[in-house]
Amino acid sequence: MKAGDRGGAGAGRLRKTWSTYVPYALGIGGNAGLNIVLLSLLTRRLEPSLYGGYTVAITAIVLASSVAGQWLQQATGRYLAGASRRAASYAKAAVLRGAGAILAVLAALYVLARVAEWFDGRAGALWSICVIAIAAQTLFTLVGTALQSEQRAWPYAIQQACASALKIAFSLLVCRLWQNDVGALLLAVAAAQCLGAAFGMLRAGLFASDVRDKLLSRRTRMVFHKLRIYGGAMTLWFIFMNLAMYCDRLLVRALAGPEMAGLYGAASTLVVGSVNLVMAPILAAAWPQLMGAWNARNEQAAARQLGDLLTWLLCAGAVLVALVDAVAVPATRLFLGDKFGAAATLLPLLLASSFCFSLGPFFHKPLEFKERKAVMCTIAALALLLNGVLSFVLTPRFGGVGAGCAALAAGASYCAVSGLIGRSIVPWRIRFDWLAAVAVLAMLAAWATHQVAGVWRDAGKFWALVAASGVFAVLFAIAVAAVWAMSRARRRFYGGALKSR
Repeated sequence: MKAGDRGGAGAGRLRKTWSTYVPYALGIGGNAGLNIVLLSLLTRRLEPSLYGGYTVAITAIVLASSVAGQWLQQATGRYLAGASRRAASYAKAAVLRGAGAILAVLAALYVLARVAEWFDGRAGALWSICVIAIAAQTLFTLVGTALQSEQRAWPYAIQQACASALKIAFSLLVCRLWQNDVGALLLAVAAAQCLGAAFGMLRAGLFASDVRDKLLSRRTRMVFHKLRIYGGAMTLWFIFMNLAMYCDRLLVRALAGPEMAGLYGAASTLVVGSVNLVMAPILAAAWPQLMGAWNARNEQAAARQLGDLLTWLLCAGAVLVALVDAVAVPATRLFLGDKFGAAATLLPLLLASSFCFSLGPFFHKPLEFKERKAVMCTIAALALLLNGVLSFVLTPRFGGVGAGCAALAAGASYCAVSGLIGRSIVPWRIRFDWLAAVAVLAMLAAWATHQVAGVWRDAGKFWALVAASGVFAVLFAIAVAAVWAMSRARRRFYGGALKSR
């Protein structure tokens, strides 16, 4: 291939990645931003103990939906992506069969929950609502996976943003009509997700006649069998990974009380939305390029792309953690309200742990290339065990800070072990000199921002956040510019010295 052809192909890949990244970024960013708005509204209307119960229920619903539907979501992404129109119709029919099977199991659980109401009316009613919410979450995520698999980026973005907007509208209606009712809030979230799932199914063509006609065909049964075999192998890893990410949130209520669970859950929700805003579109846009390089047997290109990507992401993570540390107090007052002011100390710690878990899919990409599912499951199980053990040890003594440290250690260990094993497959390289320089400069900028924070102490919540963010950005930019100028001057000096010899 000629250089011009390679340049044209590279420009084409860049345009395609950008055209995919923009709608994903808008959809995922809108979803994250609207979730922060919902968080801010709920923390102003609910007491910390009540919000703690709500956030624990949401976490349990997300985990349960992952257990129920992850096998089908993983298989949908594998067999629907890149399929021809005819093959896609059979795959969609198989997906509908799988969704029907999941809903049938959840319907049986719903009946059992309603029976439990005879013995414990309040707990039984909440269990039945949780089953409905699990069904809605599972369908919503499954339909989103189908849209992503067929690269329907804009419908996916609309589905995510509109569902989040409906969550806010329905939750505000619930808070006005039925105050302090966790079950009603869960139903509001479920209703928004059901509407989002219906829209996504229409845009994905799951209701099309050619799909309905194939529901009972023999080939659809064969495709469904393939989906079940492939998805089942990945479900165990996903369960371990999600439990590793969320077990600290579940344990903090039992080990530190409902009020701390409310503070911890609010801080986690706030920072997870920020991390998803940065990471999810990058993963959605970068994964096809990495997989394409590997499938083309260009291991050198895959290694270079993965190493560069990890370097930039780690540098961005260091800056983001430092920025959140600099603005934690005004950000907590603005987004969570004064009742949740104690959560400010948790924000940078929980952001770091969330960022580590978000980096996990990048560090284990070589294991995905080789389909080493057993290794991935083992690493995820070890991360879960580490998070659980450290949470039991640290949370009773240090509260939310202890739980955050446990989560950070688990996420970092997953990245480290996956990276060590993965480098034997794809020898990527991180520029640790860049990472160290960026991390030190970011920490110095955060420290300097704290030193002058008294200037805007009496300012409004919004202006205090703007001032802290602006000061950090200016200080960090000046520091980076100074280091870059010194590095350039040093290169010129040594270059001139070598020429003079």
